[in-house]
Amino acid sequence: MTNYVSRFVVTGLMLSVLAACTTSPYQPSQPTVDDRSNLPPQQPTPETHAYPPVEEAIPGQSIPSHQAPPPQAQLPQKQNPAVIALLDRAEQARVSGDLRSAQNNLQRAQRIAPRDPKVYYSLAQTHMSLEDYDLAEQVALKGVSLSSGNQVLLKRFWQLITEIRLRAGDVSGAEVAKLRAQKY
Repeated sequence: MTNYVSRFVVTGLMLSVLAACTTSPYQPSQPTVDDRSNLPPQQPTPETHAYPPVEEAIPGQSIPSHQAPPPQAQLPQKQNPAVIALLDRAEQARVSGDLRSAQNNLQRAQRIAPRDPKVYYSLAQTHMSLEDYDLAEQVALKGVSLSSGNQVLLKRFWQLITEIRLRAGDVSGAEVAKLRAQKY
C-alpha cells in the first residue's frame, strides 16, 4: 500500500513539474498598435515637394540674389493629423483637469513628431501644471532649440520658461529668461 501511495505522490509531482514547464511566463499586455500596413503611402502634394526642385547651374554663372532664399527662412510645416488630434485631446484633458491624460497624449504626439515645437510647448505647460518644474524647463528648452528662426515661438517659449522658473522659486533665472523673451 505504501508503494502505491508513494507512486501516486511521485507521479503527481512529476505531472506538476511538467505542467509548470509547458506554461508560458507572464507577459504584460501590450498597448494596441494601429495596423497601417494596408494604407497607401502619402505622396507630396503638388504645392509641396519632398525636395525643392534643383535648377541646373551653368558653370561660371552665379544664382541671382533675388532667387536665393533668405537665411533662416523656414516654410511652415504641416502637422501630422494624428499629432493634431493628440494635441486637441491633450487640451481637452488639461481643461477638464486630467493632467496625466494630457501628459500621456502629448508624449504620444512627441513620439510621432519629435521635432514639432508646438508639442514641446504644450508638454512643458502640462509639466509645469503638474509642478514638475525641472522637466518642464528641460522640455521648454528643447522646444527653444527646435524653434530656431520662428521669432513668435521663441518669444512664447522664453515667456513660458520665465513662468516655470518663477513658480520653481528661481527669481534670477526667471529674470534672465524674461530678458531673452524681450529680444524677440
